[in-house]
Amino acid sequence: MLNLRAGNVPGLILAAHLRELHGDIEGAIDLMSARVPFDFVPDHGGFRRVAAADKFLIVKESKSAMMRKPSILLYSILGVAAVRAFAQHQESAVERYREVHTARLNADQRIAAYEKLLAQSPADPRIAAGLAAAFIQKLRETTDFAYLNRASALVGAMLAADSTSYDGLRLSAEIETHRHNFPKAAQIAEGLIERNPSDTGSLGMLGDSLMEMGQYPAAEKAYRRMLEASPNLTSYNRIAYHRFVTGQSTEALAWMALAAEAGSPIAENLAWCLVEFGDMLFKTGHVQDAHTAYHRALETLPGYHRANAALGRFYAAAGDYQLAVEHFHKAQAVIPLPDYAAALATLYAELGQPGEAAQQRELLDAIDKLGVANGEKGNRALALAFGEVETRKDVYTYDALSWVLFRSGRQKEAESASARATAQNTPEPMFLYHAGVIGLAGGRVKEGEDLLRRALALNPNFAFPQAEDARRRLGLPQPVRRAILPGGCATQKWIR
Repeated sequence: MLNLRAGNVPGLILAAHLRELHGDIEGAIDLMSARVPFDFVPDHGGFRRVAAADKFLIVKESKSAMMRKPSILLYSILGVAAVRAFAQHQESAVERYREVHTARLNADQRIAAYEKLLAQSPADPRIAAGLAAAFIQKLRETTDFAYLNRASALVGAMLAADSTSYDGLRLSAEIETHRHNFPKAAQIAEGLIERNPSDTGSLGMLGDSLMEMGQYPAAEKAYRRMLEASPNLTSYNRIAYHRFVTGQSTEALAWMALAAEAGSPIAENLAWCLVEFGDMLFKTGHVQDAHTAYHRALETLPGYHRANAALGRFYAAAGDYQLAVEHFHKAQAVIPLPDYAAALATLYAELGQPGEAAQQRELLDAIDKLGVANGEKGNRALALAFGEVETRKDVYTYDALSWVLFRSGRQKEAESASARATAQNTPEPMFLYHAGVIGLAGGRVKEGEDLLRRALALNPNFAFPQAEDARRRLGLPQPVRRAILPGGCATQKWIR
């Protein structure tokens, strides 16, 4: 019988390894976590610090992942036993331990965890990298760029200490993508891939940057390499996005269905994917599936502003303006984006509530005033659009530019930008609507009307009030509008 008292480290090692060999990975981890005295050995690589944080870092890695790398458990145990010859392996175990205990925490919990660890070891670059990644995740959830600035400060310090730091460079590439400096992000990602060709994160960032730069064939190559190395949500949804942008909507929906089914340990990642899936479904006329996807996103991440905004657009297009207002207000309560204020102003005007509409317009005016205070001059929307197209040359940027140019009376430039926006046959009703209106204004009546019909063919209620305007311009009757509720429209095909 094995002696499993807390002080008998060799016995504990053997017992844990036997459990590991029999597939009881959780039991092996629990045995060592509960019984090994962490003050028994010197603090190689901060193992005791991580163990001390165990009270609020409670999630363990899945059994399957541990079974793929059983040596990690053994090496970490030997490190605890103060076998200095295995110090390098023990350092790896420390990183794994941190990953195990933080993978399924939400962003706020991870930030709190890493801040505590960093306070104890301010010079540890791995902890700084973990905290920076948590800040970036929080940015994704809230669109609050203060978190990006905090991440940038940490990464700057990491690279100042070691300009070749792989983690530092990888995080800097991600920061550059959020700042829309896509050429720089692509350059950094390419350098990282040269150092580690199997780095799926860098392959994803390279593909993302190339997509934003309008280099779609090159982006597909990066995504394909990522998919071959790691078939999961992050690679599936990237392939789906590429397919959608390049006009292959059915294939895009199939890949997004795989992504949603694959899931993610990080709630926001799955919720983001579901909203993107819902948007693709809605734009291509699968309205009931879209409705399901948006609600599934809210179930995954309650209060998620992007899901509430998507439902706001959904109900506005369906004619349920009051329900649309409710969802936009929920989104606005999380982050007051200009798009939410603009949508609410339009909806309140439609509902005959001019006071509330004026309040939302005041928010937009305040944003414009902040832009002027920050040195923006002249036509703010036009300046922003031209600034964006300097580094971002994708179809979405050219569509936005075409509409701003058109609204500014610059017809020929608007036509040129619109042609670039529609060049990939992307199934975006708003691209077709904008191109149709611009074509009609330029005297190309048949072409403009055909574009408007194509927009309505994708989804007869693709957006409010643009779908109504398209029908009006075509002389088509306006349908009786009613809310699209669960079970009230086409049979579900893509989401069960």
